[in-house]
Amino acid sequence: MSDLHAGSRSDRLDRAIHGLLAQTPEIEAAAVVSFDGLPMASALPPSMDEDRVAAMSAALLSLGERAAQGLGRGELSQDYIEGETGTVFLVSADNEAVLVAVAAQGAKVGMMLYEVRRAAAAVADALRNDDDAVAPAALAQVAAVPAAAPAAPVPAQAPEPVLHAVPAPVEAPPTYAPQPWQSYAPSGSVMPDNPTWS
Repeated sequence: MSDLHAGSRSDRLDRAIHGLLAQTPEIEAAAVVSFDGLPMASALPPSMDEDRVAAMSAALLSLGERAAQGLGRGELSQDYIEGETGTVFLVSADNEAVLVAVAAQGAKVGMMLYEVRRAAAAVADALRNDDDAVAPAALAQVAAVPAAAPAAPVPAQAPEPVLHAVPAPVEAPPTYAPQPWQSYAPSGSVMPDNPTWS
């Protein structure tokens, strides 16, 4: 196991960040930030507040994602901000977190971006390493559980007959034929042809 994969997740993130700073002196500060804007690891000068850097980075990333999708450019992979006194890089660590790197003024942008991307890959690897370590442990626990005895075979049964619904006969509605003594005259009127009236 390489040195980068040894230790806790926090140790691995610290090694990835400090490795970036050691290999690239132009990068003055670096941090690993969750997509929610929470700091996970950082190597910042005293003038930079870790929580503030994390919150600003998450806001910039969110805005960049909306702009990329709104302009039909697909998923965002990096943000690059150039100021008067330096450059800020925000590179996605393979959908695990965001690596923020602050470079000094005059740094070669192409070289800085190359190194930051390599460090972001190391950060993603460090974050995924715990997930890979949990899977074999979970499989070992499952293997330790004794298997249940196989169930007795169920005897074959004859298929059930298919029943078809037969509609009930429809009765014709009763017909109404007026009787000779009935009339359609309004109530209270006198019918002279009715033999039962006197």
